[in-house]
Amino acid sequence: MFGADLLLVFYFTLFGMGLGTLSGLAPGIHVNTLAILLLMTVPSLFPILDDICQSAGSPVPPTLLISCTILSAAICHSFLDFIPSLIMGVPDETECLSVLPSHRLLLQGKGLCALQAAAQGSLVGAMAGIIVLMPLPLVYRQATDLLLSLIPIIPWLLLSVPFLLVWAEGGKADPKAELDMRDGESSFTDTISLKRHVPVHGDSARVIGELRRRHGRWEVRTPMQTFRVRGIGFHPGKQMLLGHWTVRKDRLPIIAWGALLFFTSGTLGVMAMDGLVPGDDIWGGMEGNMLMPLFTGLFGLPLLIGSSRGRMPEQNDDPGDPPSILGALKGSFMGGLVGWLPGVTATAGAVLTTLLPRSRENGPDGFISMVSSVGTGAAVLGLGTLLLLGKGRSGTLLAMQEAMPSLAMECLPALLLCVLTASLLSYWLTMRLGARLLCKAQGRDLGKLNRATLVGMVLLSFILAGPGGLVLLFLSTVLGSVPAKLGVSRVHLTGCLLLPILLYYFAPFLR
Repeated sequence: MFGADLLLVFYFTLFGMGLGTLSGLAPGIHVNTLAILLLMTVPSLFPILDDICQSAGSPVPPTLLISCTILSAAICHSFLDFIPSLIMGVPDETECLSVLPSHRLLLQGKGLCALQAAAQGSLVGAMAGIIVLMPLPLVYRQATDLLLSLIPIIPWLLLSVPFLLVWAEGGKADPKAELDMRDGESSFTDTISLKRHVPVHGDSARVIGELRRRHGRWEVRTPMQTFRVRGIGFHPGKQMLLGHWTVRKDRLPIIAWGALLFFTSGTLGVMAMDGLVPGDDIWGGMEGNMLMPLFTGLFGLPLLIGSSRGRMPEQNDDPGDPPSILGALKGSFMGGLVGWLPGVTATAGAVLTTLLPRSRENGPDGFISMVSSVGTGAAVLGLGTLLLLGKGRSGTLLAMQEAMPSLAMECLPALLLCVLTASLLSYWLTMRLGARLLCKAQGRDLGKLNRATLVGMVLLSFILAGPGGLVLLFLSTVLGSVPAKLGVSRVHLTGCLLLPILLYYFAPFLR
C-alpha cells in the first residue's frame, strides 16, 4: 500500500472515528447501530466510492474502505464510551464493571486519573491486538486448527464463571467470632467486664458477661459486644467464661444473595433477548434492542438515583502516574478470548477478567484499566476470527463481513493500519475531550445533571425499545438498586448475559 491507497484508508479511518465519537459520547447509543446504518447505505455509496478509487488511481476495493470506516468507529467508540459512564453514570456494555471504581475516584477529585486509566487500558488492548495479529499470515493454518479445537470447551468455561463469581463473593464476608467452651470453664460472678475484646482465631479467651439463650443458641453479652458461645451444659446468668476464640466467615448469606442476583438478572436477560417483556408487542421502538434499557437499569440509573444530590467535587488537574500496564495486559488476554471464541461477549470477558489475580497495590485505576482493555482488545483480536474462519463475533465484525464477504488475509495490513491510527488518535481525543468535559462539569449541581440524564435515558429507552423498554428499564432499575442495599458486588448482575448464553448451550429447549 502506497500513496493514494494510504490516503484513502486514512481518510475513511478519520470518517469512522467521527462516527465513533458521536456514538461513544452519546449515552445509550451503541456502535452496532452505526454499523447497521452504514451497512444499509453500502449499495448507494458503492458507485461513489468506486469513482473515488478510480479517480485516485487506487486498486483498494470500495468495500474495504467501508470496512475500515466501521472498524475505526468501533475502536474510537471503545475509547470514548467511558466518558459518559464516568460523568453521568450511564455505562456501555463493556464499561458496566468499572462504573463504581470510576465514580469512587471522581468523588475524590481524581476523575482525570480514572480517565487516564481507561484510555491507557484501551490503548494497551489495541496495541496488544496489533502485535498478536501481525504474524497471523505466517501461522494461518495452525491458528485456524487451534480455533476449531477450542470450540468444544467454551460451554464448560462459561459454566464455571458463575460458580467462581459466587465463591469469590463469599470471601468478602465479614468475619464472625464465637467463644468455644467445649473444653473451657465457667463460673458465676456479680460483675460484668467493660473490656472490648479483639478475637483472634485459636487464642485463649476470657469473657465476663451475661450468658443467655436466644433463638436456640447460647450467647454471652457484655456492655460492648455480644458473642455466640459454643458448647453444652450452660446456665443463664452473669458468668466468667474461659475458652478459646473461633473466628470464621459466614459465607452462606452473601453467597446466597450473589446467586439470587445472578439468576434474577439472568431472567431479565432471557426476557430481553427472547421478546418476553410485557408491552414488547405494542411497538418495538426504532431499534428494537432491549439491551440498552437492560444495562442502563442495572448499572446506570441506580447510580444516578443514588447520587441525585450535591455537586461534583473539584477535580485535580494532574492525573498522576498511570497504573501498571500489567492489568491491561490481563484484560487484553481476556479480550482475545472474547474476540476469538464464539459465544463469549465483551461483558463476559470483563467478568472473567475480574477473576484474575490482581496485585494489592493496583487500586481502582488499575482495575479500570484492566476492564477497559477487554472491549478494545476484543474489537481488534476479533479480526483474527473474521479473517481465519470468516465469522464475526460481534455486531461490528458481522457488519464488516456483510459489507465485504471477500475479506481475506490480504486486507490485514490495511485493517491494522486503520486500528493503529484510530487507537493513537482516540487516546489523544479521549484525554482532551474527557478533561474538557470534566472541567465544565466540576462544581456544578450533580442533581440537575443526573435528573436530566435520567429523563433522557427514560426517553431514549422508549424511543429505541418502545413500551417494553420502559417496563424492562423499571424492573432492571429496581434490581440494580439491590446490591448496594445488601453490600454485595454488582458484578453478579452480569448474569443478564451469562445465563442466556449458558441456556443456549446447555438447555436450548428452555429458550
